[in-house]
Amino acid sequence: MSNDKKKLGLTEKQAKFLYIIQQFIDNNGYSPSYEELKQLNNMKSKSNVHAYIQSLKKRGYLQDIPYSKRSIVVL
Repeated sequence: MSNDKKKLGLTEKQAKFLYIIQQFIDNNGYSPSYEELKQLNNMKSKSNVHAYIQSLKKRGYLQDIPYSKRSIVVL
């Protein structure tokens, strides 16, 4: 499957989640922590944040730098 095909089909919530990450990075110069993402998205659990991040990484929207804090990169 090509990279373009993987990027298609974000849900409204996923698109909002991605937008919030990008806005945070633009405003602060670094990526948000899971706790900050939980608060910014009004989520009750960091496991939900993890699930969104994994889904967006799988679809080719996010990447992270291994072994580094605050390492989410929007592609």
